[in-house]
Amino acid sequence: MTGELRGLTAREFGRPFFPLPEADSTNRWLKERGGGLPHGAVCYTGRQTAGRGRMGRDWVAPDGKALALSLLVKPAAHSALLAPVCGLAAARALSGLAGEGFAVKWPNDIVCSGRKVCGILCETCWPDARGFSVAGIGVNLRQTEEELRRAGIPQAASVEMLTGRRLTLEETAAALLNELEPLWLRLEREGFAALREEYEARCATVGREVRVLDPGGALRLEGRAVGVAEDGSLLVETPDGMVPVRAGEVSVRGMAGHLY
Repeated sequence: MTGELRGLTAREFGRPFFPLPEADSTNRWLKERGGGLPHGAVCYTGRQTAGRGRMGRDWVAPDGKALALSLLVKPAAHSALLAPVCGLAAARALSGLAGEGFAVKWPNDIVCSGRKVCGILCETCWPDARGFSVAGIGVNLRQTEEELRRAGIPQAASVEMLTGRRLTLEETAAALLNELEPLWLRLEREGFAALREEYEARCATVGREVRVLDPGGALRLEGRAVGVAEDGSLLVETPDGMVPVRAGEVSVRGMAGHLY
């Protein structure tokens, strides 16, 4: 059943909108129905039981304390840049709702006070030649320190823990979509070059010493993250020169192994 998302000003994103009492995975729900839904369709839930993050990690939204939202984008053009654009939109939205201090950890996690509060997973499907993409955005809203510790993610935090702001699912979803739609339209018109300066300014990874790991956890390279390329790659200065690092191929960690 579709619903109306209060506070939504986006013209296409969130129309239609499907509020789900519970879902195993909002990305899976939307991928299964994406062929028959229009561009901009959104589903969300406050209870996700079997979600998946980057690198195959579990992501669960428990009892209304976290938002799990997925957005359908048609066609699949620019799908490689959907994740960083979602990251920029999420940093903007959370800063607007709960105060400045939310930054992007390349390519698209959101951190505040050095702790992860939001993760993003974008997937592309090809049921036909045009295909479609699904952007999944998960935001920790109201979990406590103890709840996150019991969940096995003590390095994470919720918006309420860090800022005292008690955000609702609906206002957070509307803010995300209101920020994301104009960014996506600008990307389609002008390319990522038009967004790169703001993305770099909001990126907590730029300017830091990093280790780049392959999917198996082996060290691939280390150096200093100095910027972001027009294709969204992280530019890492190494003793052997500049190396572009592409999202999805690696994991980036700080030299001490911490979140950044």
